[in-house]
Amino acid sequence: MNRETRRKLKITKEQADIFDRLKEGKLIDAGSKVKLKYDQIVSRKDWATLNQKYKDFVETNKDSEFTVQIDEKIHNMFKLVSLEEDTMDPKFLFWVGDLEMVKTSNEDI
Repeated sequence: MNRETRRKLKITKEQADIFDRLKEGKLIDAGSKVKLKYDQIVSRKDWATLNQKYKDFVETNKDSEFTVQIDEKIHNMFKLVSLEEDTMDPKFLFWVGDLEMVKTSNEDI
């Protein structure tokens, strides 16, 4: 989506990228490198009521880089993903809107 279209729709570049990925049929690729959008996650109204293990994971890993893992059986249109480095059993599922893309899986390392 180009800049002119984004301005007309009054959306950010990040939101436009999400729309573009949705149009392609998925929001994120397995193997992509991401970071948690810590401020966004902890500022939610329900933060205080969430599972303590989840909150501890978010707090401990607020600056960590993760690799996206996708199980197509449970991740509807790639909107929910797990993280390879997550050692919990079962792994936490993250909404892709709570993840900041660091590097897509098809970028050179």
